[in-house]
Parts: sequence; structure tokens; C-alpha cells
Amino acid sequence: MTVRAWVALAVTIVVELPVLVAAARLAGWVGWGRALAAGVGVNVLTQPLLYAVSTRFRSSLQLVAAEVVVVAVEATVLAWWWRVRAREETTTLALAVVAANALSTAAGLLVP
Repeated sequence: MTVRAWVALAVTIVVELPVLVAAARLAGWVGWGRALAAGVGVNVLTQPLLYAVSTRFRSSLQLVAAEVVVVAVEATVLAWWWRVRAREETTTLALAVVAANALSTAAGLLVP
């Protein structure tokens, strides 16, 4: 990984982790350790691949489509890892993942 890729991963984790941990703790899904581990884990899983393919994007629509896939993967993994089962809780989790990814995408676009 390049230095820029490491910086992008760091920015993603720094921005998304508080959102994901806060959602998990406020909803009572998991404790601090599991929330932190999962928050870092899903980003280590998805962000490097997104970063690698995004270098080839020609339009913002491609980025939006890729982020939709990332949100789906992260929400699915977190729901499994945190054992979130009820429909309302799954929706809450998905919204938290959307918010976290929207914030990190915006932050990533601001970092040169």
C-alpha cells in the first residue's frame, strides 16, 4: 500500500469509528471491545479495496455506486458480528453505517 492509501485508511477509521461505536453502545448491541474491533475490522476489510478501485473512477456516480456496495457489506458484517437481528435494529445499524461512510467519504474528498 502507498502512503496515500495508508492515510486514506487512517482517515476512514478515525471518522467512522466514533459513529459506529456510538451506535453500537447506544443501542446496547455490544460492549466497547467488540464495538471497536468490529468498527476497525469492517474498514480494514472494505476501504483498501474501495481505494484501489476508486483510482480508476471517471465519475462521481461510480463512487456513489461503490459506496452503496461498501455500506451493504459493512452493515451485513456488523449485523452478523454484533448479532443484530430485529428489523428495526438492522435499519438503525444500516443508517449508522450510511452516516459513517458519508462522513468518511466527505473527509476523504477533502484530504489532498
